Amino acid sequence: MNDLSTLLLYAAVTAFSFFVAAPMTLNAISAFTVQARFAEAMVKEGVIKEAQVKEMLPKKQIAGVVIAVICLAAALFAGTRTTLGLPCFGVGFLLGLLKYRDVLKFNSLTVKRFQNTFRDQYNAEKMNRYVKRMF
Repeated sequence: MNDLSTLLLYAAVTAFSFFVAAPMTLNAISAFTVQARFAEAMVKEGVIKEAQVKEMLPKKQIAGVVIAVICLAAALFAGTRTTLGLPCFGVGFLLGLLKYRDVLKFNSLTVKRFQNTFRDQYNAEKMNRYVKRMF
């Protein structure tokens, strides 16, 4: 029974690092890079006011970093409980980074995340024109 519980722990650490820790880390990085650049472009296009971006984006960045740190700490803590836990975490995390790396690119996901962040605060007509022109 001890071997089965260890195997389940390895599987859980790998799955958590793949499905949770890696995407959350990329999401936090994206908030400082892609989302910030996209918000700047939206301000230049007149889609949203700069004051709204300055009010909302730092909150979202801080929240993303806090959540990513908690997820990484939980995965690392679980990974250090057994002898092969850290390699399982590393493999899951690396594969997760490769799988979810599109979060760091300008794409339709960036537009959707902008729309979710700034609900009812942006000019939808100007936004749609920009999206048609750029994507």
